[in-house]
Parts: sequence; structure tokens; C-alpha cells
Amino acid sequence: MTSSPDKTVADTFAAAMQSLGLDTPAPKIAVAVSGGGDSLALTLLMDEWVRARGGQMLALTVDHCLRAGSADEARALNAELQKRGISHEILNWQGDKPATHIQERARDMRYKLLAQKCADAGFDTLAVAHNAEDQIETFWMRLAHGSGLDGLAGMAAVSQKNGLRLVRPLLGYTRAALRDICTSYGAAWAEDPSNTNEKFLRPRLRAFEDMLAAEGLTPQRLAQTLQKLEGARGALQSVADKVMAAAVTRYPAGYATLDPAKLLAEHPEFQRRVLSQVLSNVAPQEYRTGFDALENLRADMFRENFNGSTVAGCEIFPSKGALVFCRELAASAAPAFLQNGMVWDGRFRVSGYPTGDSLTIGVAGEAGVSILRKQAASAPALARLMDAYPAKILRVLTGIWQGQNLVSVPHLNWIAADAPKGLETGQILHVAPVNIV
Repeated sequence: MTSSPDKTVADTFAAAMQSLGLDTPAPKIAVAVSGGGDSLALTLLMDEWVRARGGQMLALTVDHCLRAGSADEARALNAELQKRGISHEILNWQGDKPATHIQERARDMRYKLLAQKCADAGFDTLAVAHNAEDQIETFWMRLAHGSGLDGLAGMAAVSQKNGLRLVRPLLGYTRAALRDICTSYGAAWAEDPSNTNEKFLRPRLRAFEDMLAAEGLTPQRLAQTLQKLEGARGALQSVADKVMAAAVTRYPAGYATLDPAKLLAEHPEFQRRVLSQVLSNVAPQEYRTGFDALENLRADMFRENFNGSTVAGCEIFPSKGALVFCRELAASAAPAFLQNGMVWDGRFRVSGYPTGDSLTIGVAGEAGVSILRKQAASAPALARLMDAYPAKILRVLTGIWQGQNLVSVPHLNWIAADAPKGLETGQILHVAPVNIV
């Protein structure tokens, strides 16, 4: 029989989950767990919270295979969680490892593996264990890189990454509090040696924080500042959302149109915010588009002779009095085998298709458009739909391929006569980012 913390701890975590909009009947949530004190506390709290609501939780550990003994640590964690009745899987980073920027590339691979497993298992929400000190370290790192208000306000409690809803319920918890929670459950945690390796930035920042705390700038005071920044960010974003609703039209096929006259009437700060949001919807990025790129686009797009631009994986061009934002052909994701539950190109969720390795998903491209035009010659309905799209959008419409043959373009309601059976039940749904990490 395992221990559990007192009711106050459970109630505090439940309040955090409710603030994230996750307190629903039978929740289904995956949790990233390394075995460290932060992620283990999250796993134990989440397991109790999910069980109380009749839901389902899956704990996932990524073994980066970068350290001797990491596989043994992952197996020991698996045994501990299985003993507690927690469903747990280990994901391995296969292949060659980088010689430089190890932490950044390991992080990218970690999220890719987690996202793929969540898609395969039918989970659309992943909880991660970033805490109050992580938030503060993020502030210092972004300050060093010259971030504006949005960056300095820290990591968002709810965001989108690799097609997953990413949630951070522990931003209000200190590392010490999380280790106390592990102790209250009778669970032992492991410490990652990289957390104290000063060749990495975060461990160096922790020593810097100790110095500032001695001068009065304690984590508690800085946390209060971050809360104020978050409040300011939220207020600005609320106004930007209203401007977005008035000036921008988003389409299921993954592109958007913007009324420049409606945006021109707004303050430049809201213009940049709207442009950032449109860009992230059309071409999801891990981080917001940089200030300089947004400012250059904002200045260019209001000129009478503006004839188009490419920014952050988007192609922007004027059409019929509006500005069209569509995926840049060269920046689109590579074709991938079609799997239900997958998110392709960071923006389209696949569901309802026949399974098998013969089908792939990708953009139509020039070859696909050529196939469609031949089909449209004897299909007036298809021809009319194609005529409604600018050529640049047609090229980046999502297509289903069988080898070299385009067999379906869902957003044109077109399926080839010789396509495999069952394609008519499939859906390609646009997934708009909740926020930017």
C-alpha cells in the first residue's frame, strides 16, 4: 500500500487543473516523467486526480540514450510506477546523437517522440512538470536574448506543441514543495546529473539566482513580477483576439485572409500580435515570430505596391482586396505515412481513414495540381472549387497520395475514381495553436 499526501495538497492540484480548463469528467491525459522530483510529483498527483474523476492517464518516459545507466533508470521508474498501478511506457531516442547543442536537440526529439506516442495512443493533452524555478530561469534566459513582454512573462500554462495541447500545472510549485510531495507519497526520485553540470546554461543561472536572492531579489519576488507580466500579456492578448476576430478569416484548409484596412486602424502593438497569431495558425512554430520580422511585415503590407512576402514558413500575398496567408510550399512538412490520430505539418489532425502503409499525406504540390486540372476538365464541380482558390493555395492544399498518384484532396471534396475504398470517411481537421510556448 502506498502513501498519499494530505487533502490540502490534492485540493491545490485540483485547483491548478481547474484553472487550466481540464476539470472535466473522465479526463484523458498523458504525463511526461523523467523520474526526477518534479515530474514524479506531477505523475503521482495527476494519477490520483485522474482516478478520482474516472479518467485515464499514461505516463511516458523518454530515454535519450545519452548517458550510461539511463536505460536502467528508466526500467527502475517503470517498475515503481507499475507497482502503483500507473500505466507507463518508455520511448527511446534511436540513431546517432548530436555532438553540439545536445540539450536543445534532445528536447526537440523528446517532444517529437512524446507527440507521436500520444497520437498513436489517442491522447491529445500532455502534462509537463515545469515549475516556479523553471519559469524564473526562462525569464532570465529570455531577458538575455532581448525578449519583449510575451517572452518575459514566461512559459504559458496552456500551449500547443507538435499538435499536442501542452499543459503545465506546476508553475506555482517550487522544487522543494514537489520533493516534499514525492516524500508524502513514499516515492524516491532520481536527480539528473545535467541539472548540476555548469556547461549548460540553466545550472549556471541557478548560482546567479542565489546571488540575487541574497540581495533581496528572491524567487518569490520575481514570481510576483512574472504574475504581473502575465496579467499584462493577458490583457493585451484579449484586445488582440478581438482585433483578430474582426480582421481575420481562417479557413479549414489551413489558410487565412486578413482585411488590411481593419488592421491599419489599430495600434502597431496589436497589429504585430495579430500578425504573429495568423502566422502561427498557418505555419505553427515552436516560438513566436521575432519582433523584427513582424515589424518588417507590418511596414511592408500596408504599402500600395506590396506584392507579397515570405515570413516564418508563410506566403503572404494580396488577393481581391485582402491579404492571403498560406503555407509556404518549400516549408511544408515532408510526406508521411497516413495514420489516424497523427498531426501532420503541425496543423492537421487525421482521423477516420483506412489504415495501411500504402497511403501518405503531403501537400498537393505542382504535380498534384496538374493531376487535379486534368480531372477538372471533365468535372465541372471540381473545376469551380479550384477556380475559387489562388494558385499558391492550391499547391499547398493537403493531399492523400498512393505512391505517385494523388487519390484525394479532402478540402476540395475530391476522391479519385480508382482510390482505395474508405477514403470518404476520412477527415483532415485544422488544429489551431492554443498559444505559443
